[in-house]
Formats: sequence, C-alpha cells, structure tokens
Amino acid sequence: MDATRLLDSASPEQREAVKRVAELAVARGVRAYVAGGAVRDAFLGRPVTDIDFVVAADAIDFARGLALAHGGEIVVHDRFGTATWTIDGHRHDLASTRTERYPRPAALPEVTTGVPIEADLPRRDFSLNAMALRIDAPEVIDPLGGAADIQARRVRALHPRSFADDPTRILRAARYVVRFGFAIDPDTLAWLALGVRHLPLVSGERLKYDIERMFTERAEPALALLAEWGVFHALGVPVPEPAALRRRFEHMRAEMAHCQFPTDGLGLSPEDVVNAAGWGALIYNEGGFAISRWIDRIPFPIAVRDALVDSGPLSTLSANVLRGASVSEMSALMRGFSGAGLLLGFLYDSDALKKRAALSEWIEWRRVRPFTTGDDLRVRGLRPGPDYGRILGRLRDAWLDGEVRSVDEEVMLLGSLVTASAPGA
Repeated sequence: MDATRLLDSASPEQREAVKRVAELAVARGVRAYVAGGAVRDAFLGRPVTDIDFVVAADAIDFARGLALAHGGEIVVHDRFGTATWTIDGHRHDLASTRTERYPRPAALPEVTTGVPIEADLPRRDFSLNAMALRIDAPEVIDPLGGAADIQARRVRALHPRSFADDPTRILRAARYVVRFGFAIDPDTLAWLALGVRHLPLVSGERLKYDIERMFTERAEPALALLAEWGVFHALGVPVPEPAALRRRFEHMRAEMAHCQFPTDGLGLSPEDVVNAAGWGALIYNEGGFAISRWIDRIPFPIAVRDALVDSGPLSTLSANVLRGASVSEMSALMRGFSGAGLLLGFLYDSDALKKRAALSEWIEWRRVRPFTTGDDLRVRGLRPGPDYGRILGRLRDAWLDGEVRSVDEEVMLLGSLVTASAPGA
C-alpha cells in the first residue's frame, strides 16, 4: 500500500488536505501521518470518509499553521492536545503523537505527547486501527499486525487491559464485527468478557455516542452481540430478544424509507429522528423499569426523552379501548402523547388499530379545529369560563366524528350548545 492507494479512495478536498499537511510537515521538519480508520479502510478497499492526522509535534500549533496558510476554522481541544480543522466542507482531526495511561478503569486517560509514532499506535483500540501512513515521505507503519488481521478478517485488541481501560471499546468491537463481517479474536473475546463489568463506570454521554453509531449501520446484529456478551445485563437494562430487535429495525428502516409518518414537524433533527427510533426499538414495550433505567443513565435530548417516556403508557394502552371508539374518543386517547412518542407507537406497536390511530392523530386529528373561537362565544353573551372549553371541544369532536361537515352545520350545533349553556337552561 502507498499514499496513492489511500488518496484514490478520498475526495478531491481530502486529497488537497493531505497535500497541505504534508507540505507544512516538510516545511517544519516534522513527521506527519494519516492514522486509524482511513488507513484501515484503504486496506479494505472501502471509501475513505474521514482522514485524521497525527503529527510528531504540537498538533494545536500545527493546526493553526494550516489555518494561517490555507484558511478554514480551528477548534482546539486543550485537554488532549488535539484540534479540528474544518476546510472545504470537511473536518479533519489533528493529534500529537502520544501515549496514554489510564489511572483507573473507564477513566479518561493521562496523556504524554511528543513520542514516536511506534509508541503512539499501541494506545489504540484494535490492531486494524493501529496503522499509520507517513505522508511527507510515504511509508506504512504497522508494528502491531493490523494488515495481517485485516487479511485474516479478525478484530483483535492490543493488550489484556484494553477493555478495562476503555469499556466503550466493547461497543466498537461489536460494530466492527458487524460492519466488516469479521470474527473476533479468541483472546480478545476473553479480555472483553472481563471488561464488561466496568461498563457501569462509563459516562452516559460516551455510551450514548457509541450505541447511536450503531443505529446508522446494521444495528440489530451489533446489539445482539452486546446482549450475548452481557453488556445490557451489566448496565442493568432489559432489552428485546434478538429476533424482536431484528424485526423492529427491519420494520423501522422500511417505514422510514416510505416516509408514511411525517417527521419534519417533530422538532427533531434528522439525526435525532434516527436516534429516537433506534432507542425506541430497544425500549418500546419493555416496561417502565427499562425506560427509567435508560433515562437515568443516558443524557437524551428533551424531545427524545419525552418520546421514550411516552412509549410506556402508549405501549400499555389497551387496544380494546380503541375498538368501537369514535374518532374523537381515539383522538382524546392519543392527544397527550408527543409527536415523537406517536412515531414510536406507529413503528413498534403490535396492534394495527393503535398504529393507525397514532398515525392519524399526528397527520390529521390534532390539526382539526372548529371555526368558532372564544371571541365568537363572547359575542354570543357567554362569560369566559369552563363552558368555553367544553363547547369548543364539543365542536371539535363533532368535526372529527363527521357530525358536522360545513361551517353552517357548525353554526347550527353551536347555537344549540350556547342555548344549553345559558343561565336557567
């Protein structure tokens, strides 16, 4: 492998970024590398989506030099001595070569920078990510056998304490096994089994990040692996059986592709819609305990959290209550749920009538309003009070149930309702 092969998989903007980093490295007399996923994907013949750089120098100062010479924006991460350079619509992370020491399981590492690249690579998670390509003088550095493991189609951790140092590597291992169709190395699996017990020490934000990465890929086999490895047991949360997860994610992808449930009014970004649906697949109909455990652990955005809370009473709402009910009665049952909560009911409830009711409430029923307003009631001599809500609600129900179909019919019904509300009536 050489630089040409990696760059052939990159976009023109990414190739230009590599060229600029190489030029600055030569000008400053430092070594610069592409490391991690880009090198791995080039070996696999996959498209290179992100190119991250490692420099044997102060990465923050190096990034500022790039911005000074070529423009773009720099975001500095002082805690780890890293920076992100955004230019031509692409984000590039720059890090100094470094070693890491974990003072205790699941803790953030203590970092020492300025080491040779050969000392930097062993800190990484798996051998397939522990390769680097020197770009100022093309050379592949692979001291830990990453290329051989890729050829053997295996995911291999680098040392026995890997999963105790960073238990989120367990989640990444599942993702890589599924993404690449690789097997997991037997020693790695044994080390992983010992590391699972440290997962409760991981922050909710870190768990959230790695689990949500699965939702954008083939989530169900990766989640099934996590269940098999005891991850959810260690976190103290129940999840559906693998077969149920498979059905849910397959159904979710099909429904989202057809766009039968409009999501643009949910107040969620497209990314959060996918994440809400993914968490719903894990949580829907699993009971209040599962909901509370996940919500206590994961820092969800408010709209996603509310949808998951809604999924409890919505999943337990008896479908028998809906059978034989009028449209207005069904709408009254659905009205209190958020739009994202209704989406989860539509995606995952097993009852067809409840699914239709959730969809109808979102796209039709909750939009129905009578033409009459509170001002109209005031003109008719009614004093503001409980009668306003009762009358307006009754008019809305009449439209939902087809009792009125025109403004004239609404006015006729309104007259009878006002008369019935008059003092002494």
